[in-house]
Order: sequence, then C-alpha cells, then structure tokens
Amino acid sequence: DADAKRQDAELNLAFAKKGNEILGSVFAGLDPKKIAESGRPLQDLLRENLVKAVKELDGSAIGDPLEVAAMQNTLGVSLLSLGEYGLAIEVFAKAMETWKAKLGPEHPNTLISMNNLALAYDKAGNPDLALRLFEETLKLEKAKSPILSNLSNWLPFRLPFPTDQPNTLASIMGNLAGAYKKAGKLDLAISLCEETLELCKAKLGPEHSQTLVSMNNLASAYLAAGKRDLALPLHAETLKLTKDKLGSAHPQTLTSMNNLASCYWLLKQLDKSVPLFEELLPIQVKKLGRDHPNTQRAVGNLGANYKDAGRLTEAIPLLEEAYQASKKFPTLKGFGPQLLDAYKKAGETAKFTALLKEQLADARETLPSGSPELAGHLTTYGRLMLGIGEFADAEPILRECLAIREKTQPDAWSTFNTQALLGGALLGQRKYAEAEPLLLKGYEGMQAREETIPPQGSTRIPEALERLIELYTNWHASEPDKGYDAKAAEWQTKQNDFKDAANAEPSLPTGTVK
Repeated sequence: DADAKRQDAELNLAFAKKGNEILGSVFAGLDPKKIAESGRPLQDLLRENLVKAVKELDGSAIGDPLEVAAMQNTLGVSLLSLGEYGLAIEVFAKAMETWKAKLGPEHPNTLISMNNLALAYDKAGNPDLALRLFEETLKLEKAKSPILSNLSNWLPFRLPFPTDQPNTLASIMGNLAGAYKKAGKLDLAISLCEETLELCKAKLGPEHSQTLVSMNNLASAYLAAGKRDLALPLHAETLKLTKDKLGSAHPQTLTSMNNLASCYWLLKQLDKSVPLFEELLPIQVKKLGRDHPNTQRAVGNLGANYKDAGRLTEAIPLLEEAYQASKKFPTLKGFGPQLLDAYKKAGETAKFTALLKEQLADARETLPSGSPELAGHLTTYGRLMLGIGEFADAEPILRECLAIREKTQPDAWSTFNTQALLGGALLGQRKYAEAEPLLLKGYEGMQAREETIPPQGSTRIPEALERLIELYTNWHASEPDKGYDAKAAEWQTKQNDFKDAANAEPSLPTGTVK
C-alpha cells in the first residue's frame, strides 16, 4: 500500500512538473527591457508562446486527462483574449469532451468549457453554432438549479453564485437581457436592463464596475431599439464614470469609448466621433498590439469615419488594413462594404469591381445557400453596385436576394427594402413598367414597418422616395402624355413631408438619464 501511494505521489509530481513547464513556457523569454527595445508588442510574443504551448501539451507525457483538460481550458482563455479564436475553439472542445466524459455534462468544469467554446464560436463569426451551445449550457445549468444562467458574452468565465449577492444577481439579469437582445426582443431587453441598472445603483453604488457594465448594456439596448435620445447621453455618462473609476486604458473604458464614438458616428456627428476614434486607436495599439482584432476594429472604425468625413486619402489605407484582418477574424467582415464604398467615392472603379467579386465569391462559399445571412451580403453588394451605376450587374444579385428573403423573411422590412433596390436596378435600365410595382411595394412595405427599421437603415425610406420621384420624372420625359408628371409631383410632396417630419424631431438632450 505504501509503495502504491509513493508511486501515485511520484506520478502526480511528474504531472505537475510537466504541466508547470508547459504553462511556464508561455512566459519564457519575455524580457520586458528587450521587448521594449524591439518595439514589438508583447501580445505578439505571448501569442506565439501560447501556440507553442498548445502543441506541446498535445504531445506531452502528462497522463491525467483531467489535468490536461484544466490546462487546455487555461490556455484557451488566454488564446481567446488574444484573438486566436480558431485555436481557442480547438482547445475548449478538447477540454469540454474530457470533462463531460469524466465528470458528467452538468459538472461546473464541463459548463465552463462549454460556455467558453460557445463564446469562441461567437467571436469567430459562427453565431448559430454559438447560440446552440449557449442554449445547451443554459439547459444543463437549469437542470442543476433554477438560478443558474451564463449566456452573457461579457462575463464568460465566471460560474454563478447564490443570488443574495447583488452583483451576481445583476450578472444573471444581464445575461437574460443579453439573450433577449440577441433574439430581437428589444422591449424585454430594455426593461430588464433598466431593472438591472436600478438594482446595481441601489445595492452596489453608482460607480461600481458592475453598475458601469449595466449602464453600457442599457445604452446599447436603447441604441439597438432606435432610442437615440436615451442612448447617447447614457453612453457619454458611462464613459465619464468608467474613465474616472478605472482609468483611460482599462478595457472597460475602451469599450465605452468605442460605444460612444459609434453612437456619434451613427448620428452623423463626425466632429465628435472622429476625435474619439483617433484617441482610441493608439491606446488599443499600445495595449493589445496592432494585430489584435479589437485593435483592427478600431482601425476600421476610424477608416470608416474618415471616409464618411470625406477624408478618403486617410480612410482607404485603414480600411484596406481592416479588410485584410477580416480574413483572419471573421467578425471584421463588415469593413469590406466600407472599403467598397470608399473605393466608389474615390473613383477607384477597378479596385471596387475586383473587391466586389472577391467578396461575393467569399460570401457564397462561406454562407449557407438560401440563408438570410447570404441575403444580407447580397443586398449590401447590390446596393453598392447601384451606387456606381452598374444597374444591369446589380439586377441578378438583387433578384437572388429577394427570392431568399421572400421565402425566409416575407414580412421583414428588409425584404421590402430589397424590392425597392431591385426596382432601382430596373429604373436605371429604363425598365419603368417593371420597376414601378417593386418601387411602390418596397416603399409601402417599409413605411408600414418603419418602427422595426434599425438606426443604420434610417436612410432606406427616403432613398425609396427618391427613386419613385426619379421613376415618374424620367417616365414622363419618355412618355409625356401619360400624366406621370403629376405622379412625380405627388411623390415630391410626400418626400417633403417626410423631411419636415424628420426635421421636427426633438434634438438630443445633453443631460444624463436619471
């Protein structure tokens, strides 16, 4: 018996020694002085060492599978924070399967790795698979206790605790609100976010980190619902409190800065959004390195702001950089259309056409055929082609998109927007009779669903009105005896009324939300 115990102890010691060697190798050679002299970001060296550690762990002599799983989860968390989403997915999946087999599907370690794996899929641009894993995690957690929920993407590695702790209760409420927001149930999300913020202020104080997170979540929910008059001052207040409490370089401060800048950008207040993004980018570079996905998002955001401000010479290199980064980090793919728009505005027709073909091919290769996701990409590319006058080439793209949306989302505002866009492609080819019903249905459908149009789609109805005016004006020019001039005047009046109503909206308050 003594021999057996001694052998077990020696084996455990060997496991621990090997494990320490592997984890210690992550920090090997990280001499701060040499790193500073080299000018190379610390994150790059950490990333390289982490990749080596993962490979060494796979081929190591550590025999205890639970020890290996624990180390894999530790490495996965670090990989996720450094933007290595693909490798993080691999190690989280291995850790999860080991813990599930050895400890059962409801063990806390299994749930931690499952949640982390879901988060990694979400970061890697696979929201459908991430959602299924989040739902499975929630189901298993509820099987253990009715208070457990861990769907949040801003508290990914924490296990739930009893609800008599206010910050934990706020976390659980925030998790549910996040799930509502992702499901498009914005009224429920806002209501729960408001309740969460009140709880945090009352129990934790107005400057507690959990309170600041809750403020940011509520402001984001307001913005998603188009409540800009509430979102903007709350984002501004959140940034001020976060910067005062945590410092200008804290990750939470940087998130708040990005959110406020994005809000200004969305509201076309470029004189405020550009300086914020200019302030944010060098901090991100210093803190995370140029290649980190969060830094590249800041690069792309600044480029897009420069583009919208007419500073194309500064915008295009930044957007090209962010677009190249999107090939590694799929969550950055939204900068592709921004780069296309920049090329269009700069008159770079050859670059525009080449990039459009590349992105269309990529979308068809990576997205499920007939999916709403593919339809979204087709809409974007079709709309951009209309913008450079390529009406004939835009038509088949928009017809494909409309067929998908009429089948999968027949009552969505975006389906009627696609009708209006397709009508625009036909209008550009002087196919007036074919264009008319599409333009009318598109406008009327969006008008009836105006409250469901997100802030980034706020220009779609006025664009549809402009196309109808152009339709009847041009049609009258080719067939002057048909009375199309009266219809053009009628739609001009509607456009004027729409502009008057928009201009009559109250200005955004400068105070804070109580």
